Amino acid sequence: MAVCLLILGCKKEEGVYNPDKKIKKILEGADKRLQEEWTWSNNLLQKIDYYFGDDEVWYSEIFKYDSKNRIIRIEDPEYGDYATISYNNDGYDKIESFDEGELLVSAAFKYEKKKISRIDFTVYDFLGFDKTIKKNGFITKIIPKEIFMNASKKINRSGAKASVTFTIHLKYDGDNVSETEMVLGPITIKSISENYDKKLNPFYSSLNGTAIIGEGGVVGFGGYSKNNVGKVTSKFMLEEEVVEYTYTYEGKFPSSVQTQYSGERPYITYFEYY
Repeated sequence: MAVCLLILGCKKEEGVYNPDKKIKKILEGADKRLQEEWTWSNNLLQKIDYYFGDDEVWYSEIFKYDSKNRIIRIEDPEYGDYATISYNNDGYDKIESFDEGELLVSAAFKYEKKKISRIDFTVYDFLGFDKTIKKNGFITKIIPKEIFMNASKKINRSGAKASVTFTIHLKYDGDNVSETEMVLGPITIKSISENYDKKLNPFYSSLNGTAIIGEGGVVGFGGYSKNNVGKVTSKFMLEEEVVEYTYTYEGKFPSSVQTQYSGERPYITYFEYY
């Protein structure tokens, strides 16, 4: 399931997503294959359609709001999975992901100086863990999918079959994330984010003074920043992975980002706005 609460250039009401520049489509690859199509009504995001193959809708996510226009539920009625979001005075309190009513994953948030400093995860059903974390779903915009991928690999190594907990710690340099650390038992993965540009992230969030840029969030939470990250280096024991990002812009916002993982071919993501 997917969850993300975002804002740019609008009132500082926690959980309200009403950006100045609204995403219309997200496309990928040299042939600009349609990946996501965003539907808005009265400045509120109503639905995201996710595409697969020849412009075929793979699944959709529907957004529900409270009286303050904060997102409180995101659901995929076809597949039966959904996420709920609760708040406290700082911002996010907890995000919980369900599949047909069964709680599979929860994330509890802690803040320092109005920024998310720690996220505590509990995976209640490891066998259903990967099932609920869709490739491009909204939860991968607030909690980049690589976090779940790393956790999944380490949980597999540990041989765990029941509930598992792990924690993400975040540090900032101004309004940009500079370092993250994922701790799962004796395992620690540290990521350094650097080379930020001076442009604005189209997914900037009021919940934590940070932002998300789809695939660009990566392991180091580079997307949890006001600006767009240029390089993320992640280290686990003797392993090291580097991801680099190159942008083109439409005014103050990126119109495309090229993502280059160590030893892999780069791919390009395009943004179209209303």
